[in-house]
Amino acid sequence: MKPDLFEDAYARIQAATRTRTQTEIAAILGIKQSSISDAKKKNTIPDGWLVTLYRAFALEPDWILYGQEPICRREGFTAAVGVRETAVGYAAPPSRVTVYAMARTEPETGCWLREAQETIPLLESLSRPNLLVVKMDNASMEPILRRNAYVGLDCDDVRLRSGEIYGLDIPGEGLVIKRVVRDLEKQRLAILADNPSHQGQYLPLDNPGVTPIGKAVWVIQDI
Repeated sequence: MKPDLFEDAYARIQAATRTRTQTEIAAILGIKQSSISDAKKKNTIPDGWLVTLYRAFALEPDWILYGQEPICRREGFTAAVGVRETAVGYAAPPSRVTVYAMARTEPETGCWLREAQETIPLLESLSRPNLLVVKMDNASMEPILRRNAYVGLDCDDVRLRSGEIYGLDIPGEGLVIKRVVRDLEKQRLAILADNPSHQGQYLPLDNPGVTPIGKAVWVIQDI
């Protein structure tokens, strides 16, 4: 069976996710807006979109591509009346969250200063009671966290555990996102980059002089 036109499939996605703009769709899918234009030119819905929409909204690929019901198989969800109508009760609409820059610091103390950079729509499933969203401004954690990725930090989770990734306020540097390792043998805290071209930092375990901001819990980025 030949899939429907891109415009029809795209309209179904908009209806089910309650989005109106390409910016909102791109944020949900974790892609650049230009990727939507590319898909439109090719008249196709990429497989990656289908996977993301199934995981986040339980949207059935056959409904997106062909308009064949059921829209989803997740219990408690209702079907959209038409592809260009809002899917009432189908999925919670994305809320908007503020994204903060990482590099801004207080002139006197050198501590990180929260400076709003932009806002993005965010799915309810990614929300946390005390969530902070920042935009990655370097390549130190590639490939897991790419430059310009949106990173969600759970500010209720600041107990440093070895091997996990945290946002850390390092005086003079601003907010950095690194993997931490508690080296009990050498009594030091290792702040490590996943990118081998970036050097790690090693601080006294009893007084590292850094402030944990939150644990990295999700990332939105281009594949």
